[in-house]
Parts: sequence; C-alpha cells; structure tokens
Amino acid sequence: MNSWKRIQEYFSFTKNEQKVLLVLTLVFLGGIAVKAYKTYVVIETKPPYDYSRSDSVFSARSATLRQDSSGPALLSRKINVNTATKKELMELPGIGEAMADRILLFRQEKGKIRNIGELKDVRGIGDKKFQKLKPFIEAQ
Repeated sequence: MNSWKRIQEYFSFTKNEQKVLLVLTLVFLGGIAVKAYKTYVVIETKPPYDYSRSDSVFSARSATLRQDSSGPALLSRKINVNTATKKELMELPGIGEAMADRILLFRQEKGKIRNIGELKDVRGIGDKKFQKLKPFIEAQ
C-alpha cells in the first residue's frame, strides 16, 4: 500500500491544476466536435470562387504589356486619345481611373491633342509610361 500512496502523490494535482486540465480537455473536445460537425454535417451551399475569371482579366492586362513586332497584343485597334471615353482610356496599359481623369481634364483644358507626344504633359505620364502607351494610341 505504501507504493500506491507514493504513486498517487507523484501524479496528484492541486485543485487549480485539476481545473486547468478540465478546461483544456473541454476545449480540445469542443474543437474536435466543431471539426466533425463541419466535416460531416454542414454542407457548404456557397459555390467556390471562380479564380479562372480573375486570372483571365490578369492575363488580358498582362498581354497588353507584351508587344510583338506587329504592335499591340490585345487591343485590336488604336485608341484615339481625342475621342476616347474614360472606360476606353482605362483599357490602356498603366492607365487607371485617376490617370484617365487627368487625361480627360488635360483634353478639356488644352483642347484637341495634335500629336500623341503631348500626353507627356499630363502629370504622371513620363517617358517610360509614354513608351508603353505609344503602340496603343493615336491622335486624330
């Protein structure tokens, strides 16, 4: 009996330790129950997100940046900067909503753009961006 008492003393826990072990055990069992419920009971009704659509948009925008010897890869026609709408301007590589607004404002203030080089006067269009735009635009 003496050895049994030593074993009990060795593995005995205080009241606080017993409470902590009980809480940890309950949290562990609760986690298992939630995982089992989600796996076997809940059927996901929401269809998974279709990443192919967003990938196609990314691919299309990336294709505008790549150029081959024949000119623009994605745009089938050049965009006239004098008649283009905001939406059409935003289809150009590197032109977002704010830059399209600046181009429209520049066009409104200065009038008709006679050559595409005048776009460099728009704030935010430097030589680098202009070189990317050049194959896709025209001024008539």
